[in-house]
Amino acid sequence: MVATPRITRGFYVIRWTISGAVFGLVFMLAAWWLAVAESGPMKFSELHELHPIMWVVDLAPAVLAILGTVIGVLYTRLARSKAQTEAAARQIAASWTADLHAANVELAHRLESRRRFHAAATHELRTPLATIVGFTGLAEGVAAEPPELSDYLSEIYGAATAMLVMVNDLLDAAKLEDGGIPIEISSVSCEAAIEEVASRLTPLALQKGLTISVDIEEGLECRADPLRLRQVLTNVVANAIKYSDSGTISISAFRQTDGTPVVAVKDQGVGIGSEDLGRIFDTFESGTAGVGRGNSSGLGLAISSSLIKAMDGDITVESEGPGRGATFRLILRPPNHEGVETRTASLVPEGAAD
Repeated sequence: MVATPRITRGFYVIRWTISGAVFGLVFMLAAWWLAVAESGPMKFSELHELHPIMWVVDLAPAVLAILGTVIGVLYTRLARSKAQTEAAARQIAASWTADLHAANVELAHRLESRRRFHAAATHELRTPLATIVGFTGLAEGVAAEPPELSDYLSEIYGAATAMLVMVNDLLDAAKLEDGGIPIEISSVSCEAAIEEVASRLTPLALQKGLTISVDIEEGLECRADPLRLRQVLTNVVANAIKYSDSGTISISAFRQTDGTPVVAVKDQGVGIGSEDLGRIFDTFESGTAGVGRGNSSGLGLAISSSLIKAMDGDITVESEGPGRGATFRLILRPPNHEGVETRTASLVPEGAAD
């Protein structure tokens, strides 16, 4: 037989009633024993006649039994109220937990849908932007009349190129968060990579009246992914051009005393405030110094940091403050290994921004 809450409550009442009656009986017998011990043996009526209080003592079992019943009833009601309160609390907690779980599932679905939409949208944007950049560059090369046409095409080319860089950054950021970007590390000529990037970005620098100078130690090599090394170099040099209005972008590559290859990119641009140096590589951070930094996606340096770290390297930045320019250094891995190594780059906890 399974005890129901009602039966359990009944047992509580009976237990308290019996306890009160037993206590009252013991009290009554103790009182009688004391009275007899004091007055000596006598009849029942004589004892009550000598001690009238004994009539009250005789009622003790019944009174205490009733009192026990009252206590039992109050106790069971209190226990029932407590059980009901706990049950209601558990029900509310279960309801909240279910709602929270449903909200988390819905949020996860929405985030996944948004991620897929952003990846698809940026992927679809890249093709027409690349076409605009390509054909604008061709048109700029053959346009002679009127003179303004070349300027217009130059503006279109610059804007489309900036948009294409942002779209590529968004695609790479999505890949880094979702499975990562595959990295194939091999021996790479630093000279070839730097010369290619400098040649590609020279027209962009000339549009702003800037010059690019290159100083590379002869025979300098490193262990890196050739494609991703060029991507990082392009991002750093393009940033230097973007945040400079005059002067020279200096690219130097050399070996440290321990043989570690280093590529330094120094500009004379807007510089970086001390409060921004510690978070310039954080995702969606671009610094606050200088006009135009708010136009950055805040992804380029985040991606660059992730890629460099995946290649066992590092990227650092130095600046004496706003208006004093900045120097980015790529610390690369020396060519002390043969063959191809496969890695996967993902967004690192601390690193990233443009």
